[in-house]
Amino acid sequence: MNTKNKYTILLISAIFALLSFGCEDMEPDSPPVKSIDESTILTISDLREICPSGWRYTFVGDSIVFGVVTMDETSGNIYKKLYIQDDEQAVELRLSASSRVLEGDSLRVNLKGTTLGYFNKQFQVDGLDVTSVVVRGSGYHMEPVTVTIPELLDASFPTEYQSKLVKIENVQFKSTELSKTYANAIDQKDESRTLEDSEGNVIIVRTSGYASFAGTTVAQGSGSIIAIATQYGATRQLVIRKLSEVELDGERF
Repeated sequence: MNTKNKYTILLISAIFALLSFGCEDMEPDSPPVKSIDESTILTISDLREICPSGWRYTFVGDSIVFGVVTMDETSGNIYKKLYIQDDEQAVELRLSASSRVLEGDSLRVNLKGTTLGYFNKQFQVDGLDVTSVVVRGSGYHMEPVTVTIPELLDASFPTEYQSKLVKIENVQFKSTELSKTYANAIDQKDESRTLEDSEGNVIIVRTSGYASFAGTTVAQGSGSIIAIATQYGATRQLVIRKLSEVELDGERF
């Protein structure tokens, strides 16, 4: 082999080696996986135990709670809020800003810096930064709990049903409400409408003036309704997620 060919082969080998080294360097690094300390994981029931009625509690370190979103902000009926539920309990999350989290999303929520407390007896996590909310998956379906109006009016409501997705059957809006819309869409004011059962028990349906259906006339018949059960002082309230879940199209009783 002459000297010229020898140098040519060496040069080509060097180029291939350099390219191989460069390709290896271009491989992206995998981000480090941060494991969760299991001692920081809480259930929604744990949150209520940490903060009994009338108390306030602020998290200064990492504490994690998991839950599935049962109501998001899409309809406009709630703003800078989410409702989540686990296998036993539910809770209202008050956000620092509006989020893109959707109903059916499975969340991991870091509670550091948030405050547990009660706003007019409604238990909530307040001051939650949206960057502390991680969507782990989507498309989860949470079945509503079928209840009666008397059950929602019972003293056990705060721990049994507050913030949960519920379904009430055999109800209708009172006749005095039938000419009204769900809320005041013109002035964008929240309003209440009264729902009744055949025994005369009543409960409030509370709707934001910013809801997409605020200007819609209330359903005229009887049937069932799915909503989030909430509380304002001594008043128990239902918050509608979407009109398709207000199935009051049967004959009035």
